[in-house]
Amino acid sequence: MSSRYQRTQEGNGIEQIQNMFLAPALAFGAWNPFLATGLKGNAQTHEGFGTIASEWQVFAAHRLQEDIALMQRLMRCCSPDQILAAYTDFWHRAAEDYGKEIITMTKLMTGVTSKMVATSQADTNEAASTSQHPWQRAAA
Repeated sequence: MSSRYQRTQEGNGIEQIQNMFLAPALAFGAWNPFLATGLKGNAQTHEGFGTIASEWQVFAAHRLQEDIALMQRLMRCCSPDQILAAYTDFWHRAAEDYGKEIITMTKLMTGVTSKMVATSQADTNEAASTSQHPWQRAAA
């Protein structure tokens, strides 16, 4: 009797191991349309993020020039009033520049995100319609 019990337990163990190795394949098969969509939209996403990175580099270079100009202006100052005026001008321009940059970056990110969503939806719908089983197409 004990050997019969052991065989049953061993059989269940083998089935569990087989199911464990089968699970990733099933999961990958279910996500295949989404992975295909991600790869197709990758080029548009890369281009969008390239534009964002370029914009940020231009902005950072501009702000660095402003920092250098502040140091040069401070070296020429002879009175506390001139120093105060230099800092006031600097921080006023910095606030304006950062405010404009936030608006610009928000617009760029919104554009990239909306393109990604549109591409994702179109490709997912296309992939879902082509990956239907025959019985699902017949039911539709």
